[in-house]
Amino acid sequence: MNLSTSLPFALAEAPSDAFNPFAIWQQASLFNQGVMILLVLLLMLQIYIAIERGVMYLQSHAASQKFLKLFMETLRKGDFDAAKNAAAAHGKSHVALVLKHGLDIYQYEKQLRLLHAGHDVIQPVERAIARGISEVTEMLKKGMLSLATIGALAPFIGLLGTVVGIIKVFSDLKMKGAGDINALAGSIGEALGTTALGLICAIPAVWIYNFYTTKQDQVVTSINNAASQMIDEFIRRESQG
Repeated sequence: MNLSTSLPFALAEAPSDAFNPFAIWQQASLFNQGVMILLVLLLMLQIYIAIERGVMYLQSHAASQKFLKLFMETLRKGDFDAAKNAAAAHGKSHVALVLKHGLDIYQYEKQLRLLHAGHDVIQPVERAIARGISEVTEMLKKGMLSLATIGALAPFIGLLGTVVGIIKVFSDLKMKGAGDINALAGSIGEALGTTALGLICAIPAVWIYNFYTTKQDQVVTSINNAASQMIDEFIRRESQG
């Protein structure tokens, strides 16, 4: 008999109480069922955060690539209105948000200099960009606290379920004795299952947190580089009078 014909017979002969996640769920105490539900919800939450942040970063990167080339070209030509239109057209770019704010402040400070000779227009722009970067950084941190919390607490939540499961094992030992290991399998599986689920929940959360923290640093670096180029262009224009 080959493998293709023997496999259905093997599956058919498998015991109905085979050790599997569904069996663990059925035999778990009400408390540990609650622990498992909580861990599954936390797992779903981190999946949502990972997808939402991933889409956001992809859109921001694509928009920033298109925006920067157009923005710098119009800025060098002195066409500030076109530069602001470029920023408005690429609103998903975090770089565009900060540079547009800096450009607005630069134009405003130039109007003030008409009223106050010798007014410094560069320092207010630098301060505005610093504020903009802080605001964007807070936007990029969305969901990161949840990921950090899941990564830190999920193993302990699973461990709590394990402790309850072990207590149940000793309770079963007292009532049924140690003669039949099958009588204890459900409680043992319940204890280990919650630990495994806690680790399944925590490990990707830590990885996703570190991954998006790196992405956040990359975005902030891109903003700083672009803002530095913009300020250099402002300084050049100011030196030319």
